[in-house]
Amino acid sequence: MISTPSGTHAVELPGPRTTPLLGVTGNYIRFIANQLRWLEKLSSYGPMVALSRDSIQHVFIFHPDYNMQVLSNPALFRSLELWRMGPEDSSLRRLWTGLVSINGEMHRQHRRMMMPSFHRKKVESYRDAMVACIDRMLSSWKPGEVRDVFLEMRQVTLLIVTQVLFGLEDDRETLRMGLLMAEWLDRYTSPAVHLLPWNKPGLPFRRLLEVSERGEAAIRGLIARKRAQGADGDDVLSMLLHARDEEGGSMSDAELVGQTNILFVAGHETTTNSLTWTLFLLDQHPEVHAALLEELEGELKGAPPTIEQLERLPLLDRVVKESLRILPPVTTAFRTSTAPFEMGGLRFEAETHLYYSPYITHRLPDLYPEPKRFLPERWLKAEPPVYGYIPFSNGPRRCIGATLALLEIKLMLSMLLPRFRLSLPSGARVDPMVRATMRPKGGLPMRVHARDKRFERPEVRGRIRDLVALS
Repeated sequence: MISTPSGTHAVELPGPRTTPLLGVTGNYIRFIANQLRWLEKLSSYGPMVALSRDSIQHVFIFHPDYNMQVLSNPALFRSLELWRMGPEDSSLRRLWTGLVSINGEMHRQHRRMMMPSFHRKKVESYRDAMVACIDRMLSSWKPGEVRDVFLEMRQVTLLIVTQVLFGLEDDRETLRMGLLMAEWLDRYTSPAVHLLPWNKPGLPFRRLLEVSERGEAAIRGLIARKRAQGADGDDVLSMLLHARDEEGGSMSDAELVGQTNILFVAGHETTTNSLTWTLFLLDQHPEVHAALLEELEGELKGAPPTIEQLERLPLLDRVVKESLRILPPVTTAFRTSTAPFEMGGLRFEAETHLYYSPYITHRLPDLYPEPKRFLPERWLKAEPPVYGYIPFSNGPRRCIGATLALLEIKLMLSMLLPRFRLSLPSGARVDPMVRATMRPKGGLPMRVHARDKRFERPEVRGRIRDLVALS
Protein backbone atom coordinates (compact mmCIF):
# COMPACT_ATOMS: atom_id res chain seq x y z
CA MET A 1 0.00 0.00 0.00
CA ILE A 2 1.12 3.54 -0.79
CA SER A 3 -0.16 6.75 0.68
CA THR A 4 -1.16 9.47 -1.75
CA PRO A 5 0.49 12.89 -1.23
CA SER A 6 -2.58 14.08 0.65
CA GLY A 7 -2.44 11.07 2.95
CA THR A 8 -6.24 10.74 2.88
CA HIS A 9 -6.37 7.24 1.42
CA ALA A 10 -4.18 4.45 0.13
CA VAL A 11 -3.85 2.84 -3.29
CA GLU A 12 -2.19 -0.24 -4.66
CA LEU A 13 0.39 -0.57 -7.40
CA PRO A 14 -0.34 -3.15 -10.07
CA GLY A 15 1.83 -6.24 -10.12
CA PRO A 16 1.81 -10.02 -10.04
CA ARG A 17 0.53 -12.02 -7.10
CA THR A 18 2.94 -13.69 -4.71
CA THR A 19 3.43 -17.38 -4.12
CA PRO A 20 1.50 -18.65 -1.06
CA LEU A 21 4.51 -19.70 1.03
CA LEU A 22 7.37 -17.42 -0.03
CA GLY A 23 5.50 -14.16 -0.58
CA VAL A 24 7.45 -11.39 -2.31
CA THR A 25 10.65 -13.42 -1.85
CA GLY A 26 9.25 -15.99 -4.26
CA ASN A 27 8.74 -13.32 -6.93
CA TYR A 28 12.23 -11.98 -6.34
CA ILE A 29 13.71 -15.47 -6.76
CA ARG A 30 11.80 -15.94 -10.00
CA PHE A 31 12.93 -12.52 -11.23
CA ILE A 32 16.59 -13.31 -10.51
CA ALA A 33 16.26 -16.71 -12.19
CA ASN A 34 14.74 -15.35 -15.42
CA GLN A 35 15.08 -11.61 -15.65
CA LEU A 36 14.02 -11.12 -19.27
CA ARG A 37 10.71 -12.96 -18.96
CA TRP A 38 9.95 -11.19 -15.69
CA LEU A 39 10.83 -7.78 -17.08
CA GLU A 40 8.40 -8.37 -19.93
CA LYS A 41 5.76 -9.67 -17.52
CA LEU A 42 6.16 -6.73 -15.15
CA SER A 43 6.20 -4.07 -17.89
CA SER A 44 2.86 -5.39 -19.16
CA TYR A 45 1.24 -3.95 -16.01
CA GLY A 46 2.26 -0.37 -16.83
CA PRO A 47 5.05 2.18 -16.33
CA MET A 48 5.23 1.69 -12.52
CA VAL A 49 4.84 -1.79 -11.12
CA ALA A 50 5.32 -3.57 -7.80
CA LEU A 51 7.27 -6.82 -7.84
CA SER A 52 4.36 -8.08 -5.78
CA ARG A 53 1.01 -6.39 -5.40
CA ASP A 54 1.20 -7.32 -1.70
CA SER A 55 4.36 -5.25 -1.12
CA ILE A 56 5.75 -1.99 -2.49
CA GLN A 57 9.31 -2.35 -1.22
CA HIS A 58 10.40 -3.45 -4.71
CA VAL A 59 9.12 -1.13 -7.47
CA PHE A 60 9.94 -1.33 -11.19
CA ILE A 61 9.84 1.82 -13.32
CA PHE A 62 9.51 1.74 -17.11
CA HIS A 63 9.37 5.35 -18.26
CA PRO A 64 12.00 7.99 -19.15
CA ASP A 65 10.50 10.50 -16.71
CA TYR A 66 10.80 8.06 -13.82
CA ASN A 67 14.31 7.10 -14.98
CA MET A 68 15.25 10.78 -14.87
CA GLN A 69 13.83 11.29 -11.38
CA VAL A 70 15.85 8.38 -10.00
CA LEU A 71 19.09 8.73 -11.96
CA SER A 72 19.43 12.50 -11.67
CA ASN A 73 19.18 12.54 -7.87
CA PRO A 74 21.95 10.35 -6.38
CA ALA A 75 21.47 11.85 -2.91
CA LEU A 76 17.91 10.57 -2.69
CA PHE A 77 18.44 7.34 -4.61
CA ARG A 78 21.63 5.55 -3.61
CA SER A 79 23.26 2.77 -5.59
CA LEU A 80 23.43 -1.01 -5.25
CA GLU A 81 22.53 -1.38 -1.59
CA LEU A 82 20.97 -4.77 -2.28
CA TRP A 83 24.26 -6.21 -3.54
CA ARG A 84 26.40 -5.41 -0.50
CA MET A 85 27.61 -8.85 0.51
CA GLY A 86 30.20 -10.53 2.66
CA PRO A 87 31.71 -9.84 6.09
CA GLU A 88 32.58 -6.19 6.70
CA ASP A 89 36.36 -6.72 6.66
CA SER A 90 36.56 -9.16 3.75
CA SER A 91 38.11 -9.30 0.31
CA LEU A 92 34.61 -9.68 -1.13
CA ARG A 93 33.49 -6.36 0.36
CA ARG A 94 36.64 -4.56 -0.76
CA LEU A 95 36.47 -5.88 -4.32
CA TRP A 96 32.92 -4.57 -4.69
CA THR A 97 33.66 -1.13 -3.22
CA GLY A 98 34.00 0.88 -6.41
CA LEU A 99 32.24 3.66 -8.30
CA VAL A 100 29.14 1.58 -9.00
CA SER A 101 28.57 0.72 -5.34
CA ILE A 102 29.70 3.70 -3.26
CA ASN A 103 27.56 6.76 -2.61
CA GLY A 104 27.60 10.31 -1.30
CA GLU A 105 30.76 12.32 -0.78
CA MET A 106 33.04 9.32 -1.28
CA HIS A 107 31.56 8.72 -4.72
CA ARG A 108 31.90 12.37 -5.68
CA GLN A 109 35.54 12.53 -4.56
CA HIS A 110 36.59 9.25 -6.15
CA ARG A 111 34.86 10.04 -9.44
CA ARG A 112 36.63 13.41 -9.64
CA MET A 113 39.97 11.74 -8.95
CA MET A 114 39.34 9.16 -11.66
CA MET A 115 37.92 11.41 -14.36
CA PRO A 116 41.31 12.46 -15.85
CA SER A 117 41.99 8.79 -16.70
CA PHE A 118 38.79 8.67 -18.76
CA HIS A 119 38.87 12.11 -20.36
CA ARG A 120 38.16 11.86 -24.08
CA LYS A 121 41.69 12.83 -25.13
CA LYS A 122 43.21 10.40 -22.64
CA VAL A 123 40.97 7.58 -23.88
CA GLU A 124 41.97 8.32 -27.45
CA SER A 125 45.61 7.88 -26.46
CA TYR A 126 44.82 4.21 -25.76
CA ARG A 127 44.01 3.65 -29.44
CA ASP A 128 47.39 2.19 -30.44
CA ALA A 129 47.39 -0.34 -27.60
CA MET A 130 43.86 -1.42 -28.51
CA VAL A 131 44.73 -1.81 -32.18
CA ALA A 132 47.76 -3.96 -31.31
CA CYS A 133 45.66 -6.30 -29.13
CA ILE A 134 42.95 -6.64 -31.77
CA ASP A 135 45.47 -7.28 -34.53
CA ARG A 136 47.16 -10.04 -32.52
CA MET A 137 43.83 -11.78 -32.06
CA LEU A 138 42.76 -11.50 -35.70
CA SER A 139 46.15 -12.68 -36.93
CA SER A 140 45.50 -16.05 -35.29
CA TRP A 141 42.18 -16.60 -37.12
CA LYS A 142 41.93 -18.71 -40.27
CA PRO A 143 39.03 -19.12 -42.72
CA GLY A 144 37.11 -22.34 -42.15
CA GLU A 145 37.53 -22.33 -38.37
CA VAL A 146 34.64 -22.20 -35.95
CA ARG A 147 35.31 -19.71 -33.17
CA ASP A 148 33.19 -19.00 -30.12
CA VAL A 149 32.76 -15.28 -30.68
CA PHE A 150 31.80 -14.66 -27.07
CA LEU A 151 35.03 -16.22 -25.78
CA GLU A 152 37.12 -14.48 -28.45
CA MET A 153 35.64 -11.09 -27.62
CA ARG A 154 36.10 -11.77 -23.91
CA GLN A 155 39.77 -12.64 -24.40
CA VAL A 156 40.61 -9.57 -26.45
CA THR A 157 38.69 -7.22 -24.15
CA LEU A 158 40.48 -8.78 -21.18
CA LEU A 159 43.80 -8.06 -22.86
CA ILE A 160 42.81 -4.50 -23.72
CA VAL A 161 41.31 -3.51 -20.39
CA THR A 162 44.12 -5.13 -18.39
CA GLN A 163 46.77 -3.34 -20.44
CA VAL A 164 44.95 -0.01 -20.30
CA LEU A 165 44.04 -0.26 -16.62
CA PHE A 166 47.08 -2.05 -15.23
CA GLY A 167 49.80 -1.41 -17.81
CA LEU A 168 50.54 -5.13 -18.13
CA GLU A 169 52.25 -6.03 -21.38
CA ASP A 170 52.84 -9.76 -20.96
CA ASP A 171 49.81 -11.47 -22.52
CA ARG A 172 50.10 -14.53 -20.30
CA GLU A 173 50.16 -12.48 -17.10
CA THR A 174 47.39 -10.31 -18.46
CA LEU A 175 45.15 -13.27 -19.18
CA ARG A 176 45.85 -14.87 -15.80
CA MET A 177 44.79 -11.68 -14.06
CA GLY A 178 41.87 -11.18 -16.42
CA LEU A 179 40.49 -14.70 -16.13
CA LEU A 180 40.77 -14.59 -12.33
CA MET A 181 38.68 -11.43 -12.13
CA ALA A 182 36.25 -12.73 -14.76
CA GLU A 183 35.76 -15.82 -12.58
CA TRP A 184 35.13 -13.54 -9.61
CA LEU A 185 32.39 -11.71 -11.52
CA ASP A 186 30.76 -14.93 -12.72
CA ARG A 187 30.64 -16.27 -9.17
CA TYR A 188 29.51 -12.95 -7.70
CA THR A 189 26.54 -12.73 -10.09
CA SER A 190 25.46 -16.36 -9.71
CA PRO A 191 21.87 -16.55 -8.43
CA ALA A 192 22.90 -19.34 -6.05
CA VAL A 193 25.32 -17.02 -4.26
CA HIS A 194 22.57 -14.49 -3.54
CA LEU A 195 19.95 -17.04 -2.60
CA LEU A 196 22.34 -18.99 -0.29
CA PRO A 197 24.75 -16.32 1.08
CA TRP A 198 26.33 -18.46 3.81
CA ASN A 199 29.98 -19.30 4.37
CA LYS A 200 29.53 -23.05 4.62
CA PRO A 201 31.54 -25.87 3.03
CA GLY A 202 30.19 -26.88 -0.35
CA LEU A 203 28.15 -23.71 -0.90
CA PRO A 204 28.95 -21.37 -3.84
CA PHE A 205 29.34 -18.47 -1.41
CA ARG A 206 32.37 -20.16 0.22
CA ARG A 207 34.03 -20.47 -3.21
CA LEU A 208 33.26 -16.81 -3.93
CA LEU A 209 35.02 -15.76 -0.73
CA GLU A 210 38.07 -17.83 -1.70
CA VAL A 211 38.23 -16.37 -5.22
CA SER A 212 37.79 -12.88 -3.72
CA GLU A 213 40.87 -13.38 -1.55
CA ARG A 214 42.92 -14.46 -4.58
CA GLY A 215 41.66 -11.51 -6.59
CA GLU A 216 42.47 -8.98 -3.90
CA ALA A 217 45.95 -10.46 -3.44
CA ALA A 218 46.61 -10.17 -7.18
CA ILE A 219 45.54 -6.53 -7.31
CA ARG A 220 47.49 -5.61 -4.15
CA GLY A 221 50.57 -7.27 -5.63
CA LEU A 222 50.17 -5.17 -8.74
CA ILE A 223 49.74 -1.99 -6.66
CA ALA A 224 52.93 -2.77 -4.75
CA ARG A 225 54.83 -3.38 -7.98
CA LYS A 226 53.58 -0.11 -9.47
CA ARG A 227 54.68 1.82 -6.40
CA ALA A 228 58.11 0.19 -6.48
CA GLN A 229 58.48 1.26 -10.11
CA GLY A 230 57.47 4.83 -9.33
CA ALA A 231 53.97 4.51 -10.86
CA ASP A 232 55.20 6.41 -13.89
CA GLY A 233 53.18 4.45 -16.45
CA ASP A 234 50.40 5.71 -18.68
CA ASP A 235 47.86 3.23 -17.37
CA VAL A 236 44.86 4.02 -15.18
CA LEU A 237 46.26 2.40 -12.03
CA SER A 238 49.45 4.50 -12.22
CA MET A 239 47.33 7.63 -12.59
CA LEU A 240 45.16 6.64 -9.62
CA LEU A 241 48.24 6.16 -7.45
CA HIS A 242 49.10 9.82 -8.13
CA ALA A 243 45.52 11.16 -7.95
CA ARG A 244 44.65 13.58 -5.15
CA ASP A 245 41.38 15.10 -3.98
CA GLU A 246 40.78 18.78 -3.23
CA GLU A 247 42.43 18.44 0.19
CA GLY A 248 45.45 16.54 -1.10
CA GLY A 249 44.23 13.15 0.05
CA SER A 250 44.79 9.97 -1.93
CA MET A 251 42.97 6.65 -2.13
CA SER A 252 43.89 3.97 0.37
CA ASP A 253 45.09 0.62 -0.90
CA ALA A 254 41.71 -0.90 0.04
CA GLU A 255 39.95 1.78 -2.02
CA LEU A 256 42.32 1.23 -4.92
CA VAL A 257 41.56 -2.49 -4.81
CA GLY A 258 37.83 -1.85 -5.11
CA GLN A 259 38.03 0.84 -7.77
CA THR A 260 40.47 -1.13 -9.89
CA ASN A 261 38.38 -4.30 -9.72
CA ILE A 262 35.09 -2.60 -10.57
CA LEU A 263 36.66 -0.75 -13.49
CA PHE A 264 38.08 -4.01 -14.69
CA VAL A 265 34.96 -6.15 -14.51
CA ALA A 266 32.72 -3.40 -15.91
CA GLY A 267 35.28 -2.54 -18.58
CA HIS A 268 35.48 -5.98 -20.14
CA GLU A 269 32.13 -7.60 -19.38
CA THR A 270 29.83 -5.05 -21.02
CA THR A 271 32.11 -4.57 -24.02
CA THR A 272 32.39 -8.32 -24.58
CA ASN A 273 28.63 -8.69 -24.74
CA SER A 274 28.09 -5.58 -26.85
CA LEU A 275 30.53 -6.88 -29.46
CA THR A 276 29.09 -10.39 -29.39
CA TRP A 277 25.53 -9.21 -29.92
CA THR A 278 26.54 -6.74 -32.64
CA LEU A 279 28.26 -9.51 -34.63
CA PHE A 280 25.16 -11.66 -34.22
CA LEU A 281 22.87 -8.87 -35.41
CA LEU A 282 25.03 -8.14 -38.46
CA ASP A 283 24.98 -11.82 -39.41
CA GLN A 284 21.17 -11.76 -39.22
CA HIS A 285 20.88 -8.54 -41.25
CA PRO A 286 23.00 -9.05 -44.39
CA GLU A 287 21.91 -5.78 -46.01
CA VAL A 288 23.22 -3.80 -43.03
CA HIS A 289 26.36 -5.95 -42.93
CA ALA A 290 27.06 -5.28 -46.63
CA ALA A 291 26.48 -1.53 -46.32
CA LEU A 292 28.71 -1.28 -43.26
CA LEU A 293 31.52 -3.19 -44.97
CA GLU A 294 31.27 -0.85 -47.94
CA GLU A 295 31.60 2.15 -45.65
CA LEU A 296 34.60 0.66 -43.84
CA GLU A 297 36.42 -0.31 -47.02
CA GLY A 298 35.76 3.06 -48.63
CA GLU A 299 37.12 5.05 -45.70
CA LEU A 300 39.82 2.80 -44.26
CA LYS A 301 41.28 1.01 -47.33
CA GLY A 302 42.14 -1.99 -45.16
CA ALA A 303 44.00 -0.09 -42.41
CA PRO A 304 42.95 0.26 -38.76
CA PRO A 305 41.01 3.50 -38.28
CA THR A 306 42.53 6.61 -36.83
CA ILE A 307 40.52 8.56 -34.28
CA GLU A 308 39.68 11.09 -37.00
CA GLN A 309 38.45 8.36 -39.36
CA LEU A 310 36.10 6.95 -36.75
CA GLU A 311 34.29 10.27 -36.86
CA ARG A 312 33.73 9.71 -40.60
CA LEU A 313 31.95 6.37 -40.20
CA PRO A 314 28.31 7.33 -39.56
CA LEU A 315 26.81 3.90 -40.33
CA LEU A 316 29.20 2.26 -37.87
CA ASP A 317 27.99 4.71 -35.24
CA ARG A 318 24.34 3.92 -36.00
CA VAL A 319 24.95 0.16 -35.95
CA VAL A 320 26.57 0.37 -32.51
CA LYS A 321 23.82 2.63 -31.17
CA GLU A 322 21.11 0.30 -32.41
CA SER A 323 22.83 -2.80 -31.06
CA LEU A 324 23.11 -1.16 -27.62
CA ARG A 325 19.44 -0.23 -27.86
CA ILE A 326 17.94 -3.58 -28.81
CA LEU A 327 20.30 -5.85 -26.80
CA PRO A 328 21.81 -3.66 -24.06
CA PRO A 329 24.41 -5.48 -21.96
CA VAL A 330 22.84 -4.26 -18.70
CA THR A 331 19.14 -5.11 -18.64
CA THR A 332 18.26 -3.92 -15.12
CA ALA A 333 19.81 -1.82 -12.37
CA PHE A 334 18.44 -0.45 -9.13
CA ARG A 335 18.58 2.29 -6.53
CA THR A 336 17.39 2.52 -2.92
CA SER A 337 15.66 5.63 -1.59
CA THR A 338 17.20 7.37 1.42
CA ALA A 339 13.99 9.22 2.38
CA PRO A 340 10.28 9.30 1.52
CA PHE A 341 9.59 10.58 -1.99
CA GLU A 342 6.81 11.14 -4.49
CA MET A 343 6.64 9.63 -7.94
CA GLY A 344 3.76 9.48 -10.38
CA GLY A 345 1.46 11.18 -7.89
CA LEU A 346 2.15 8.56 -5.21
CA ARG A 347 4.15 8.72 -2.02
CA PHE A 348 6.74 6.05 -1.18
CA GLU A 349 8.68 5.38 2.00
CA ALA A 350 12.42 5.41 2.61
CA GLU A 351 14.29 2.20 1.77
CA THR A 352 12.14 1.56 -1.30
CA HIS A 353 14.10 -0.38 -3.93
CA LEU A 354 13.54 1.02 -7.42
CA TYR A 355 14.52 -0.97 -10.50
CA TYR A 356 14.97 0.74 -13.85
CA SER A 357 15.51 -1.17 -17.06
CA PRO A 358 17.47 -0.13 -20.17
CA TYR A 359 16.08 -3.28 -21.79
CA ILE A 360 12.43 -2.24 -21.39
CA THR A 361 13.03 1.51 -21.83
CA HIS A 362 14.71 0.83 -25.18
CA ARG A 363 11.65 -1.13 -26.30
CA LEU A 364 8.96 1.44 -25.57
CA PRO A 365 7.09 1.78 -28.90
CA ASP A 366 6.34 5.46 -28.30
CA LEU A 367 10.10 6.10 -28.33
CA TYR A 368 11.16 3.42 -30.79
CA PRO A 369 8.58 2.30 -33.39
CA GLU A 370 8.94 -1.39 -34.24
CA PRO A 371 11.14 -1.81 -31.17
CA LYS A 372 12.05 -5.45 -31.83
CA ARG A 373 13.50 -4.70 -35.24
CA PHE A 374 17.21 -3.96 -35.70
CA LEU A 375 17.04 -0.72 -37.67
CA PRO A 376 20.24 1.35 -37.58
CA GLU A 377 18.58 3.84 -39.94
CA ARG A 378 16.21 4.85 -37.15
CA TRP A 379 19.10 6.93 -35.76
CA LEU A 380 18.97 9.22 -38.78
CA LYS A 381 15.90 10.80 -37.17
CA ALA A 382 15.46 9.32 -33.71
CA GLU A 383 15.84 11.79 -30.85
CA PRO A 384 14.82 9.95 -27.69
CA PRO A 385 14.82 11.83 -24.38
CA VAL A 386 18.09 11.76 -22.47
CA TYR A 387 16.74 9.15 -20.06
CA GLY A 388 15.08 7.16 -22.84
CA TYR A 389 18.39 5.80 -24.16
CA ILE A 390 20.49 4.54 -21.28
CA PRO A 391 22.91 1.75 -22.28
CA PHE A 392 25.49 3.38 -19.99
CA SER A 393 22.92 4.67 -17.49
CA ASN A 394 22.80 8.47 -17.20
CA GLY A 395 23.02 11.42 -14.86
CA PRO A 396 25.82 12.04 -12.33
CA ARG A 397 26.55 8.30 -12.15
CA ARG A 398 26.75 7.64 -15.89
CA CYS A 399 29.34 4.95 -16.67
CA ILE A 400 32.75 6.62 -16.43
CA GLY A 401 34.13 4.19 -19.03
CA ALA A 402 31.50 4.78 -21.74
CA THR A 403 33.91 6.60 -24.07
CA LEU A 404 36.51 3.85 -23.65
CA ALA A 405 33.94 1.12 -24.35
CA LEU A 406 32.63 2.80 -27.51
CA LEU A 407 36.14 3.30 -28.86
CA GLU A 408 36.96 -0.35 -28.21
CA ILE A 409 33.77 -1.59 -29.90
CA LYS A 410 34.25 0.58 -32.98
CA LEU A 411 37.91 -0.33 -33.37
CA MET A 412 37.12 -4.03 -33.14
CA LEU A 413 34.31 -3.91 -35.70
CA SER A 414 36.22 -1.73 -38.14
CA MET A 415 39.22 -4.08 -38.05
CA LEU A 416 37.38 -7.41 -38.00
CA LEU A 417 34.65 -6.90 -40.60
CA PRO A 418 36.90 -5.96 -43.56
CA ARG A 419 39.09 -8.97 -42.78
CA PHE A 420 36.61 -11.78 -42.12
CA ARG A 421 32.95 -12.66 -42.48
CA LEU A 422 31.45 -14.49 -39.51
CA SER A 423 28.33 -16.62 -39.82
CA LEU A 424 26.25 -18.76 -37.50
CA PRO A 425 25.59 -22.36 -38.53
CA SER A 426 22.07 -22.64 -39.94
CA GLY A 427 19.66 -23.76 -37.23
CA ALA A 428 21.93 -22.65 -34.38
CA ARG A 429 20.18 -22.03 -31.08
CA VAL A 430 20.74 -18.64 -29.42
CA ASP A 431 19.36 -18.09 -25.93
CA PRO A 432 20.12 -14.83 -24.09
CA MET A 433 21.02 -15.28 -20.43
CA VAL A 434 21.29 -12.56 -17.80
CA ARG A 435 23.83 -12.59 -15.01
CA ALA A 436 25.63 -9.29 -14.44
CA THR A 437 24.99 -8.63 -18.12
CA MET A 438 23.04 -10.22 -20.95
CA ARG A 439 25.11 -12.78 -22.84
CA PRO A 440 24.38 -15.74 -25.12
CA LYS A 441 23.95 -18.91 -23.08
CA GLY A 442 26.71 -21.35 -23.94
CA GLY A 443 28.57 -18.81 -26.07
CA LEU A 444 28.12 -17.98 -29.75
CA PRO A 445 30.10 -20.27 -32.10
CA MET A 446 30.46 -18.76 -35.59
CA ARG A 447 32.33 -19.90 -38.67
CA VAL A 448 35.17 -17.71 -39.94
CA HIS A 449 35.07 -16.97 -43.66
CA ALA A 450 37.42 -15.05 -45.90
CA ARG A 451 36.20 -11.65 -47.02
CA ASP A 452 33.92 -13.19 -49.68
CA LYS A 453 30.95 -10.80 -49.36
CA ARG A 454 28.55 -13.74 -49.54
CA PHE A 455 26.14 -12.21 -47.07
CA GLU A 456 23.39 -14.62 -46.06
CA ARG A 457 20.86 -14.85 -43.26
CA PRO A 458 21.15 -18.22 -41.51
CA GLU A 459 18.07 -19.50 -39.73
CA VAL A 460 18.41 -19.41 -35.94
CA ARG A 461 16.34 -20.93 -33.17
CA GLY A 462 15.95 -20.07 -29.53
CA ARG A 463 14.76 -17.37 -27.16
CA ILE A 464 16.55 -14.67 -29.18
CA ARG A 465 13.61 -14.77 -31.60
CA ASP A 466 11.40 -13.39 -28.83
CA LEU A 467 13.77 -10.46 -28.32
CA VAL A 468 14.60 -9.54 -31.91
CA ALA A 469 12.32 -9.68 -34.95
CA LEU A 470 14.22 -11.88 -37.41
CA SER A 471 12.99 -12.51 -40.94
